[in-house]
Amino acid sequence: MPTTITQAGPWNMTVFAYGEDDIDNPFAAYSQDDVSRLPFGATELDRDGKVVSHQDTEPDDGSGRRGSIVGRDFFGELARWPVVADGFRAGVAEGNLNLVFDCAVPRLTYKLRVHLKISPILGTYWVFVKKLKRQ
Repeated sequence: MPTTITQAGPWNMTVFAYGEDDIDNPFAAYSQDDVSRLPFGATELDRDGKVVSHQDTEPDDGSGRRGSIVGRDFFGELARWPVVADGFRAGVAEGNLNLVFDCAVPRLTYKLRVHLKISPILGTYWVFVKKLKRQ
């Protein structure tokens, strides 16, 4: 099982620590329903940055339909963050990806905390996005 650490401070964030010695990676066993209840957005990428799976915490536009982003280039089409894309590529090349950053997107009323993390058991990479209050 992963180690759960609740950190105090302005980020007020629960961290799930996973390592290569984790024999039980809970994300591998999550159903789509389980993933939809996560308190943050989760996007799984392959080593080239293509979306393998995606769970969005944002409500839809009211139509009940949202286009799939599976198969799209995450950094080229969806989240054009050159510095983060470079960090992702470096982490993939080194086999060690654990990058956290906060950002503000002009059209959003809140800031984002983005965590890029390797999943050594699955051979994929995760992008976790959590909403933060703008200060």
